[in-house]
Amino acid sequence: MDSTITGEMIRLTVPASLEYVRIVRLTASGVASRLGFDIEDLEDLRVAVDELASILVEAVDGGELTVNFAVLDDALRIEGEATLPADRAERVVRADDLTAQILAAVVDEWELDTQGGRVRFSCLRRVPQPPA
Repeated sequence: MDSTITGEMIRLTVPASLEYVRIVRLTASGVASRLGFDIEDLEDLRVAVDELASILVEAVDGGELTVNFAVLDDALRIEGEATLPADRAERVVRADDLTAQILAAVVDEWELDTQGGRVRFSCLRRVPQPPA
């Protein structure tokens, strides 16, 4: 995608624990609401962030989760990253089939990858256009 950052970049770092995924969801919905996302779009985004952040947190089991929220010219991109523990550094983290179907339904793009002992996610939701 050729979107560029045109606005804010928000970085949030929380303990990589399921208790803190709620803060990531709330931040995502707060940023998206400023961009004009309606209630249904906000809920879709919360679902995606909850799924992806939970996968990372469960994979790393401790440490920190850093999430970046980038306001693009036509979308909101959310990227998360955490470091796998040394004893799991070679682990490949994937979304199961149900999660992949859910993500495909609620965001425009998403990915999840593991490289160099780090697990990352990215999702993008385009800013809704008002009806013509």
